[in-house]
Amino acid sequence: MKAIGIHHHGDASQLVPLELPEPSPGPHQVRVRVIASSVNPADIRARSAAPGPRRIERQFPLVLGYDVSGIVDAVGPGVDELAVGDEVFGSPSLFGQGANAERVVADSRTLARKPAALSHEQAACLSLAGVTAWECLSRARPAPGAAVLVTAGAGGVGHLQLQLARHLGLRVVATASRPESTALCRELGAAVVLDHTTQDVGQACRDLTGGAGVAVAFDNAGGRALDQALDAVAPMGTVVSIVPTPAPVADRLFMKAASLIYHVMGAATIWRLDPHAQGRALAAVAELAAQGHIRPIVSASYPVRELSQAHRAIESGRTIGKIAIRVAEGW
Repeated sequence: MKAIGIHHHGDASQLVPLELPEPSPGPHQVRVRVIASSVNPADIRARSAAPGPRRIERQFPLVLGYDVSGIVDAVGPGVDELAVGDEVFGSPSLFGQGANAERVVADSRTLARKPAALSHEQAACLSLAGVTAWECLSRARPAPGAAVLVTAGAGGVGHLQLQLARHLGLRVVATASRPESTALCRELGAAVVLDHTTQDVGQACRDLTGGAGVAVAFDNAGGRALDQALDAVAPMGTVVSIVPTPAPVADRLFMKAASLIYHVMGAATIWRLDPHAQGRALAAVAELAAQGHIRPIVSASYPVRELSQAHRAIESGRTIGKIAIRVAEGW
């Protein structure tokens, strides 16, 4: 089968056409004929030559693409909930082969049926980022009406987190800097949008909340965004980060009696604590999308043959929403 992948870690130029054997589904797995995929920071980390705290040992050639939307065309033993011909979307295992290929195998328990209201490109852009946003909010459990900070509010996870938080009745303060990012945050329902490059985000959050700070601060970018989240969170509050950081943070939280939670998409599934956890989160996100409460913003779409260009766009740090990859018709 056709695929785009890498033989070695490196920059985007390492992404090359591959010809690979067609995979077969094992127990609890289905094979999906890929219509669309998307690009996430996880793809960049997996491809990059730079070591990092999320580096996983890989087998080459490696196909990236940790979002998928497509049609089930083969079913393995023990699969009852899906059948050949079903339209599904989800995230292939971060430890295995991805969806920048004609076909990909995935655990059926981590997938959900594609909402009819979404195109395959939209569905692919909803899976990993949508589950991440949902799980971060589920772990933080902010009280109804609470103020929360969503850093990088126009980003892949941020723009979905913002919409979910608004749907849950939370008061959302978002950070952005460029006019198009700020406009998107406002369009999606942020009560306040702060310029993280020019404003004191922590002080602004305290001013907006009568001096306390936000109940939950979501760090979606690391670095300065984490610093601002630590400053903005209220005493007894929670910071939720999806980005690993080597910087010590305990002294920033101790006197506030605040908490820091690190979150990785599908952690309960990855660590075999609950094989259905990721699928349940995805199904919840799919239902909200079907009802029109959240929508993935697809800011650009590339044929899979131009995957390297899509990677470079993500690495520029200037994209909003998500970038879709057209796989079925993109060779």
